[in-house]
Amino acid sequence: MGTTSPARTATRVTTSVSFCLVVLKTVVGLATGSVAVIASAVDSALDFLVSLFNMFAVRGSEKPRDDNHNYGHGKIEGLAALLEGLFILGSALFVLWKSADKLIHPRPIAPSGVDLALAAMIVSMAASALLVWFLRRMSRRTRSLVLEADALHYRTDVWSNGAVLAGMVVIRITGWQPADALIAGAIGVYIAAAAVPLIRKGLDMLLDHALPESLTADIGRIAATHSPLVNGVHEIRTRRSGDINFVDLHLVFDEEIPLGVAHRVSDEIENRIRALDDVRWSINIHLDPVDDSHKDRKRERGEG
Repeated sequence: MGTTSPARTATRVTTSVSFCLVVLKTVVGLATGSVAVIASAVDSALDFLVSLFNMFAVRGSEKPRDDNHNYGHGKIEGLAALLEGLFILGSALFVLWKSADKLIHPRPIAPSGVDLALAAMIVSMAASALLVWFLRRMSRRTRSLVLEADALHYRTDVWSNGAVLAGMVVIRITGWQPADALIAGAIGVYIAAAAVPLIRKGLDMLLDHALPESLTADIGRIAATHSPLVNGVHEIRTRRSGDINFVDLHLVFDEEIPLGVAHRVSDEIENRIRALDDVRWSINIHLDPVDDSHKDRKRERGEG
C-alpha cells in the first residue's frame, strides 16, 4: 500500500476544515441576517469547492508520465490555480453585490445576533490563521503551486474574517448598522485584488512561462563556462510544470571531439544545473558539432 504524499494530506485537511467553516458561517449568517457573515460563508463555500478540486488536482499532477502524457500531468496544478483565482474573483463580485444591496435596503441586526456573529467570526479567524500557517509550511516543503494558492486564499480569509469581526464590534459598541455592509464591500475589493496574481500564475504555467530570469541566467552561465571544450550554448528553453523544472539547451563542441567526452561534459553540466534548486528536473541537452543556431531561428520563423 502506497503512502499518501504530504501535498495530498494537506488538501484533505484543508477540505475538512473549510467544510466546517461553511456550515458554521451559513447557520450564523442566516440566523443573524448579517450580510458580511453570509458573504463570508459564500467565500468559505467557494474555498471548500476549490479545496476539493485541489485535492483531486494534486492527486492528478503526481501521476507519472504515460504514453499519452509524455511530460507528466503537472499542468493540472496550473489549471487548478487558474480556476481557483477565477472562483475567488467571482466570490468577490458576489460580496460587493450583497454589500451594495444592504446599503440600499438596510436590515438591522439584533444585539443577540451581533454577539453570535462575533463568536462565530473569532472561531473562523483562528481556524483560517492555522490553515494559512499549515499550508505555507506544506507548500514550501512540496513546492506545490496548488498549496501556495490555497495558502493565499486562506490568508485573505484571515483578513476578511477579521474585517467582519471588526464590523460586529463596531455595531455592538455604537449600533452603527451600515458597518456590516461597508465591511463586506471592503472584503470584496480585497479578495478581488488577491485573485489577480493567482490567475496570472496559473496562466504562466499553462502557457509554459520560462523559469525566473535569475535561474535561467545561472543555467546559461553554467553551460557556457563549465568546460573549455564547450564552444557555445544556444536554444536555452525553460518552463515549469507542476513540481518539475524543464530545461532544453544545445551545447556546441568541436566536431573532432569524441562523443564519449562530449557526453561526459554534458552530464557534468546537467548535474550542476540540478544542484541550482532542490526540485525535480527534466533536462534535455543536444550536442552540436557546429553552431547552427541561425538554422534553428530560421526554422522557428518557418523559413525552412
